[in-house]
Amino acid sequence: MKKFILYILFCLLSSVTFAQRERDTTFRINWEQTSWDETMNLFYEPGYLTAGGGLGNIEPLLFEGNIVPYYRIGLDAIKHWAFIISPQVIVRMYNDYSYPVRTPSYEPRIILVHQTLTEKHPAFSGWFQYASLYHHSNGQDGYFYTDSTNTTINTHDGSFSTNWIEAGTFFARAHSTRQYYAKLYGKYCYQLDTMLNGLYGRWRFNFDLKFEWNIAKTIYNLFNIQYFKNKESIFSNVLKFGVIAGNMAKRDALDIHRCVLDYTISFKPAFLQDVTIFAQYYWGEDYYNIYFNRTLRLFRVGLTAHSEFFSRKTIF
Repeated sequence: MKKFILYILFCLLSSVTFAQRERDTTFRINWEQTSWDETMNLFYEPGYLTAGGGLGNIEPLLFEGNIVPYYRIGLDAIKHWAFIISPQVIVRMYNDYSYPVRTPSYEPRIILVHQTLTEKHPAFSGWFQYASLYHHSNGQDGYFYTDSTNTTINTHDGSFSTNWIEAGTFFARAHSTRQYYAKLYGKYCYQLDTMLNGLYGRWRFNFDLKFEWNIAKTIYNLFNIQYFKNKESIFSNVLKFGVIAGNMAKRDALDIHRCVLDYTISFKPAFLQDVTIFAQYYWGEDYYNIYFNRTLRLFRVGLTAHSEFFSRKTIF
């Protein structure tokens, strides 16, 4: 685990270092504000489709898919505010007889977002705050355990249902071909199935860090190669770290298994239009509803939806 964390830090630092070599007459970085749309593209969780189940302690899968569209409602009369709805669903199709899809994760949510603009202090302009209510369940109504001994959780059709409130802050900054994003947030599970009491941590604290780099634009700026003009070859590092708090059976307050580490590298070549290739390592509590009782260790690759990271530069 220590070696892997050092590898992540090396990737992040090397990405930033190589990006800084772009031709510039000065060594001073002039940060740019990002538009509402650019920042929200970084805030939105991307949809993805994995190639199989990957390597780790997970059952054989044909794929895992994250279906997460966002519907934004904004009013011209109320600037710097938006109301967002997302009917998110995560699906695992098992490589088993009849290829079943068991207990999908249903995670519909509503999100209220506010953008902070400060003319007197431009460095703090463009911060966003948000609050969200969401539901996480598996749509099943079976008994939580496989039998009356109450020892083995029924992952086939056992009931899993939780309701959450989430709040936090995030911001983004850009410079030439690069874009940086950070998000700090917490969650509280205010309602859950009775059987989950004492097993499922009610509090979650998370920090996300993202770095986007348009390699094609960097090459054009350095070498003036016309092929790369107005092209987008996006390289991305995403690091997510979380801690689970609250009463959990068989988990001490400082148990390492309360931590969650998620690191993803992705690349969109210039010849691909709407998809990005990614590789991900995940270590921590299984996020797939009633499977929460195990620590998932997983490396996988797949495709994820692509957003326009370097589009308009308009600011409200």
